[in-house]
Formats: sequence, structure tokens, C-alpha cells
Amino acid sequence: MTAPITGPTSIRDAEVTDASAMGRFMVATWLAAHRSQIPSSVWESRRRTWTPEVSADGWARVLAERDGAPDRIRACFLVAEDEAGTIVGLAAGAASGRDPAGGLGEVGSLYVDHDHRHHGLGRRLLGRLAGCLAQKGVRSLHIGVLTANLGARAFYEALGGRLVEERVITDDGVLLPESVYAWPDITDLVQRGH
Repeated sequence: MTAPITGPTSIRDAEVTDASAMGRFMVATWLAAHRSQIPSSVWESRRRTWTPEVSADGWARVLAERDGAPDRIRACFLVAEDEAGTIVGLAAGAASGRDPAGGLGEVGSLYVDHDHRHHGLGRRLLGRLAGCLAQKGVRSLHIGVLTANLGARAFYEALGGRLVEERVITDDGVLLPESVYAWPDITDLVQRGH
């Protein structure tokens, strides 16, 4: 049963000062979301080595790069907060380096706190991310998801994402099946972010 939400959530651009909270949130939600979806050896290795501090350092670095070159960095980083200012969602994406024309964007992270799922926050985050990327010239969007993550796959399909690729990624030396969903035109996603 989903816990009741105590109040509305707001979505805003992430700031460098959010890096520590983002690191804690990202590690906790990633580990919780993927525990049953990846081999236990991979999960345990990630738990041991990918600490909130390591994640926070990564967020601080990319956010500082964005702030240092706002006209060159075609990336968006969003956080969702509850009324108390606690991060309950996170989304990050950028123009793909695989597309020389620059019209393809890739979602790198989209996570919502377990207690805030099924209330439209994931849809709003993805829509706002699509809108931010559209302002940077992105016209289509891809997201990779572990094939075993049936809940996320159903979510992307419900938002109009089309399965366009099945591939294998490597995590800690282990091959994991991944499914790639695409929105060839992100206009509908942008509308969903409002």
C-alpha cells in the first residue's frame, strides 16, 4: 500500500548545494529499486563502493561543470522536493554524444522515492526534463532501463515510450540486459510535465 503524501511536491533545477542530498537520495533509491533486478554480487559490490559521498561528489562535479559553462553544457538536472524541502525525486538528462546533429537526448537518471510513487511525480519529472532538454535543442529522447525492471518499463510505455532496442550493458563485470525506450518527438512528454 502506498503511503499518503503529506503535501505537494515542487520540481526545480538542481543546485551544487543539493549534491550531498542528491547523493544520499540516489544511492538509497537505486539500491532499493534494483535489489531484485541484478545479481546479488553486483548489488553488494555497488552497496560497498558507491557510497552517498561518492555519488555526491559526482553530482557536485557535473553541476559545477553545468554552472561553469551554461551555454556549452546541454544537460538538465532536476530535483523534486516535498513541503519540508526533502528530495523525493531526481531526473537528469543530456543531449546525446552519439548524435552529431544534437537532436537526440538521453535520460541518465529518473528516480522517485518509493512513498511518492503512483502520484504523478515521475510523469511530471520526465515531462519537465523533456521540456528543459527541448530548450537546448533536443527533439527526441531515449532512456535505457534494466529489462528486469518491469515497473519502469510499464511506466515508460504508459507515457508513449516505444521499445527501440535491446542491448547488454556491463556492471561490475556482469552482463545485464537493458531495454531502450524512445520518444521520437518529445512534444507530448513536455505537455505531461505541466
